[in-house]
Amino acid sequence: MLNQEIQILTLNKLSTHASLRSGMAILTMNEFLWKVKKEGHFKNKFYAVFLFMDCTGSLQIDSQSFDLIPHQFFFLNYNQVYSFQDTGSCEGYALLFTKSFYNYIYTGNKVIKSDTALVEISPYITLKNESRKDQWQSFEELKKEYFSEKPLFKEVTCLLLKVFVLKYIRYSHKTSHINTQSDRKKTLVDEFNNLVNINFKELKTTSSYAEKLNITPNYLNAIIKESLDIPAGKIIKNRVVLEAERLLLHTTLSITEISYELGFNDKSHFGKYFKSEKGSSPNQYRKANMG
Repeated sequence: MLNQEIQILTLNKLSTHASLRSGMAILTMNEFLWKVKKEGHFKNKFYAVFLFMDCTGSLQIDSQSFDLIPHQFFFLNYNQVYSFQDTGSCEGYALLFTKSFYNYIYTGNKVIKSDTALVEISPYITLKNESRKDQWQSFEELKKEYFSEKPLFKEVTCLLLKVFVLKYIRYSHKTSHINTQSDRKKTLVDEFNNLVNINFKELKTTSSYAEKLNITPNYLNAIIKESLDIPAGKIIKNRVVLEAERLLLHTTLSITEISYELGFNDKSHFGKYFKSEKGSSPNQYRKANMG
């Protein structure tokens, strides 16, 4: 996936359907693959759920590759880099929607709102038996309403989308993790994750984020470890390294340029930082993953 330009996708580039003004689109997978020309590497400015009924080939998301099998759903967050390999005719759908559309009918419920539910959502699920029937039924109801354009279709579609997402979470076995945390701690975890996503290039220490949250570094580290099972510093480092992997695999930027892009003063510091996490230098990682 090296040395290929990443194409930035927006909903306007993918659909001319009249209801696109709502910030959502539903395409067949064949239509989606045709519009993106199959070949290439993409980064979405929207959420995407790929619902595969019958498809061959594989889907690579960031540095992970998945063989496509029937009744598998994939969830992609904003700005994740992905590509398709060896896909032929593909039966299924691409459900695409923006954060603003998902929050069109806003709720403070932490299981539903986008900055909590969609940040922690499982990247894929494989459905069987009753769960398969139930999830597909939710999607069919959503699709039917979306294309109806009846009065209040936007409001009803937004609510049905939330139902679809909740069932996705249910079948990915995430419910216990979402429901058992205290509101205050959950809010801090969410705020921390959001701050890391925004500031990881400039801020790389737990104390920097603790200061922004007006809590002590020790307390921040304690609640992150309690909630996510890893220290706060590891969350920060994972985000920096993930972006480094994206740049190494999907751009032609030099190691020095990537170092500066990620906020390091020199490539030596960046190299040590990256190697401590991945076990190889940035250049070695790039060469090993060129195929």
